[in-house]
Amino acid sequence: MTQTTPAGASRGGHAPPPPRWRRTLGAAATAASGAATHAPENAAYGLMALAPLGAAFGPPAMGLALLGAAVASATASIAGGGRLVGDAGAALALLTATLVAALLPLVPGPPAEAGWTVLALVAVGIVGAGLLIALYGLLGIGALVKFTPYPVRLGLSTGVGLLLVLSALPAMLGQRFGVPVDPAQPLQAGAVAVAAATVGATALATWRRTRVPPVLLGLLAGVALQSALALAWSGATLSATVGVPELPAAWFGGALPSAPWTNALAQPAVWGLLGGFAFTVSVIASLDTLLAASVIDGRLRRSRPAGRELVAQGLANVASAVAGGLPASPSLPASLGQATGSPERHIVLGYAAVLAAILLVVPGVLGVLPLAAVGGALAFLGARMVSPTLWHIPVDLARGVPRWRAASRRERGRWGHLAADWAVTAAVAGSAVFLGLAEAVLIGAALAVLLFVQSNIRDVVGAVWSGAERHSLKTRPTAIAEILQREGRRIARVEIEGALFFGTADALRDRLQRLAPTVDAAIVDLRRAGDVDVTAARILVETAEDWHATGKRLVYAEWAAHDPRRDLVETLGAAAAPGALHFEDDADRAAEQAEDALLERLGVDRHDVAPLALAETTIARGLDHNERALLTAGSATRTFTRGEVLFRAGDPADALYICLRGEIGLRLPGTTRRLASFAPGVTIGEMAVLSGAPRSAEAFAETDVTALALPVDAFERLRRDHPELAGKLLGNIALQLSDRVRMLTADLAAREAREGRTRDAASGA
Repeated sequence: MTQTTPAGASRGGHAPPPPRWRRTLGAAATAASGAATHAPENAAYGLMALAPLGAAFGPPAMGLALLGAAVASATASIAGGGRLVGDAGAALALLTATLVAALLPLVPGPPAEAGWTVLALVAVGIVGAGLLIALYGLLGIGALVKFTPYPVRLGLSTGVGLLLVLSALPAMLGQRFGVPVDPAQPLQAGAVAVAAATVGATALATWRRTRVPPVLLGLLAGVALQSALALAWSGATLSATVGVPELPAAWFGGALPSAPWTNALAQPAVWGLLGGFAFTVSVIASLDTLLAASVIDGRLRRSRPAGRELVAQGLANVASAVAGGLPASPSLPASLGQATGSPERHIVLGYAAVLAAILLVVPGVLGVLPLAAVGGALAFLGARMVSPTLWHIPVDLARGVPRWRAASRRERGRWGHLAADWAVTAAVAGSAVFLGLAEAVLIGAALAVLLFVQSNIRDVVGAVWSGAERHSLKTRPTAIAEILQREGRRIARVEIEGALFFGTADALRDRLQRLAPTVDAAIVDLRRAGDVDVTAARILVETAEDWHATGKRLVYAEWAAHDPRRDLVETLGAAAAPGALHFEDDADRAAEQAEDALLERLGVDRHDVAPLALAETTIARGLDHNERALLTAGSATRTFTRGEVLFRAGDPADALYICLRGEIGLRLPGTTRRLASFAPGVTIGEMAVLSGAPRSAEAFAETDVTALALPVDAFERLRRDHPELAGKLLGNIALQLSDRVRMLTADLAAREAREGRTRDAASGA
């Protein structure tokens, strides 16, 4: 993607950059704010990941998680990973907890020694994951991950969210992380109150869009309530605090025993667990990397090779493993906060430094956090990851059951598509909750392949036409039509077929970028486009902004106002540059506007004030002065204001109309989509006059119109009294009708070609 606006610069002006000291101070504030917000999350994920090792591993777990996040972020930044913050995420922490629980029975020795051996084995798995991620980047195959269908991604994120809520629930009730809820334990009322306050404050701050990060405000509210309850109610059943993070000497002092290593690594089951863990982590981290990189690059208007990002994140995981940390993947909220908060290139290094300083200098700050408050914050984050489609789609489908028999084939197809997407999302989310994240990734991968083969294997761009090949339905004077035929290559019409998601929208953006140097305007015909997800909608907005920044016009057509897909794109584009995002209900209208803009740039006057003379019209070609006088004598001049109807479908044929000034459109009754549009000089209404049948369409004035109306009886008198003149008129009418048939044939041929491609794709041809 071409960089159009430097980070931090205003779109509308050229304000000088702030002084260096101010930029440095701003970067420091951004780094400190981000680290303060995400340090408790990383510490909590450490507690979750190593909870099977017991409560004694709590402080080291938090310390190693914080250190690993700092090392991973710094390594990725130095290795060229852009502005991606590598934190310990919910999915990877849950995966690590599953691995730790599975390894413990396979490691001999006393519990303390077994714990450190398990931690070392986990580090081996993380190194393997990091090497796989880097390998994906070097081989160029990591980008395939971004073609994961949206329902699969939605199911994975929903499953992670549900697991995060379930994992946080014990802490919210006054128990601890890593154990199921124990109904036998008495309810800790103070802990529940602290958790509720944290959730409520975080939700309120999110709704109000406060400048201070909502999670940080929620945790502060939880700490404040815990302190108040401890002072005012000595008998309150309060939650324990998380403890003070520490760096264990056993890890860094080389005191790990060697015998358990030898015994553990000799077991094939251990290698199987580590291999599955490494593969699953590599897939999830690669998807997080590519999604975060796409969002950040879109915000900064720059493009970075996907392979380079993956290599950097692979090295970051290796470094985190060496430091004893958790597997790391880019955190989108943290990365956005750093990327949009400061223009400094290595702002992530500052974030990593502050995170390390919190651990090494003031770890006690985290020690005041109640477990219930941390659980509440994690539960809120998990709940936000759960997609509402899990219950919205079944409700929508249930409402549609009574209308099933009367529904159109298209509506039934839409319901079937919704049901299939919901089934995929529910299957992946359910697998994550009941089987485990690793199993959910494998099931999601299998479903992704099936969905990809079914509907997304073909290029989403069905056809690309130049304005010389596919012009608008407006019939123009010969001289102007010849100009458009000659210069129409400056207009492109891109037809979309299929769903728009991360991969297909990215491919569309690449195709449009290749078109941009050779055209002035492009119309993206979305009539045959399927669903669009949030990532694709964002890419559509960013592409429109890029075209606008270069002075070119990109129009998305055929999604009417209030179409949910258009609403999604327009919502995301609310903060875009003014005038960048354009929608037209009708692709033909968009093509006409592009042609008018092209004519204006070429200096062609298409708004003649004076009406045409009869001799300049198509029906009067080849007529001499006397014949034109006879035609004029039988006609009456009529004027119509913009929007006025000349005749309606079903009306009797009373006259044919010769347009002298203005533009006349034809449309079917009850619709706004036009069938054709005629410029001055064209005759309309002649078919009903010749056949005697009622009008087949509605004619209306697109602009103020002046026309000659030749009544049916006058036309019949000319045929009877002046057969030679009538023969010339009929010949000119036949030539005009042949031009229309030729245009219709071209449109039908293009439509048949599109239908053929669709049938071939559906049949696997």
